[in-house]
Amino acid sequence: MFKIDTQLDDKILVLSVQGYCESAAGKEIYEITKKAFTVQKLTGVIFDFSACKVINSSCIALLMETAELVTCDFRSDAVVCGLDQTKISFFKMFGMLDLAELKDDIESAKKYLAD
Repeated sequence: MFKIDTQLDDKILVLSVQGYCESAAGKEIYEITKKAFTVQKLTGVIFDFSACKVINSSCIALLMETAELVTCDFRSDAVVCGLDQTKISFFKMFGMLDLAELKDDIESAKKYLAD
């Protein structure tokens, strides 16, 4: 079970994921992100996993597609925050952190995107 809270803050899309992040969550994250960019040009996207218990490999694959959509197709920036050490290792192993910047929290992610 998962929940995704969406916030648009000064052309920055913030997606806060709660619960168990599996393929359905990854698909929803992709669709929310794609739709947001079709409405307006965004400065970047923040993926906040601070309230996420588990992220499985199928979700990581979809997150990578989403990060590629943001960085390659829409020429914007992607930031991941709220990861513990285990999730950081998992994201590194899959190459997700080659596509998205890693920050500790939403505020530092917003500061990064503002610079």
